[in-house]
Formats: sequence, C-alpha cells, structure tokens
Amino acid sequence: MGNEATTIGRVTRCSTRGFIGAARAPEPEIPYFGAFCKADAQQGKSAVIGLIYDISIEDDQLTRQMAAAERPNDEELADQRFVRQVPIEYSALAVGFWSEEKFNYALPPQPPLALALIHALQDDEIRAFTERLDFIPIILSADNLANDELLAAAIQTAASVRSAAERGAFLVDAGRYCARLLANDLTRLENVIRRFCDEK
Repeated sequence: MGNEATTIGRVTRCSTRGFIGAARAPEPEIPYFGAFCKADAQQGKSAVIGLIYDISIEDDQLTRQMAAAERPNDEELADQRFVRQVPIEYSALAVGFWSEEKFNYALPPQPPLALALIHALQDDEIRAFTERLDFIPIILSADNLANDELLAAAIQTAASVRSAAERGAFLVDAGRYCARLLANDLTRLENVIRRFCDEK
C-alpha cells in the first residue's frame, strides 16, 4: 500500500473489531465521518482498514472558560479554532485488512498495536479497496452503530474518488449489492439507497 498517506493520529485502544485513534487539530486535519483509514498490524505485515464512525472533540479548561464567557472576541475564537491544538478522538470500524499484497474483506487476524500511526487512505487505495463491495455486510452487521448512515457515507466516499462517468455505475452496483443483503427488509433497503443516492 502507498506510503504517502496523510497521518491522522495514533491508535489509543484497539480490538479486532476496530480501533480508536487520537490526534490534535489543526495538525493533522480533522478526520470525517465515513472516511477510510488504515493502521499497521502484525509488525507491519498487514494493515487494518478502518471506517471512521464517531468523532469527538475534547474540551479543556480554556474552552470551558471561553464557552462561559459572555462574548469571546473574534481573535480569541480564531486562536482556539485554528492555532491551539485541540484534542480529537475518533473511532474506526474494521472493514477489512491488507495482507500478502491483497485486500481481505473480513475482520483482521490481529488489531494494530497501541500508538501505531493511523493514515487516511489515499484516493487510489479507496478505489482499489471498494472495487469489491464485500465491506458492506461488515458495516450492516456492526453492533451499536448508525449503520445505515455510515454505509451511505462510505459509499459516497468511494464514489467521490471515481470519475463522473464511473460514479453512476458504482452507485448502481452498490444499490444492487445492498438489495441482495436486505431483500427481507424493503423499508430499510429503500432508506439505505435513498441515503447514498440523495447525497450524490
């Protein structure tokens, strides 16, 4: 896999089902819901592919003081938002892994280690990983997540790295794949397809 990806933090907690990362803004850029990322595992022999599903920006004493102030001035707000490093924590669902020069669409054999670097997947990596849609069942079956919203965000992220000519066909293929999985729940299927098509 490519080595020029943007670093978006380090692993703080992990399991085979996913990992939690921490970073400080403005460096690196804040990760976003539905973004694909990766973290090395098995001493670099594999990389866990994650899909970010939860992001929290932690407060601190200064933030609380400014929030309680009657009217913080623009300079203080700009310093807080763009200069000071604000702690960010995000959670990623494991949706596959890279091993032996190929993507695997299953839970990884081992999670990444604590403090492993987390990188955003590059566009070509997202495209390659999503050539097969076998990550979709992992998203739909994950416990205690906003599964349908996460799936829609993931599909839109995958569509965005494709050319305009390819994007429509990709969304149709994704819709058909979801139709096979959700054939017994037509209401949910309709909602899922509407979510990732409405954002097109």
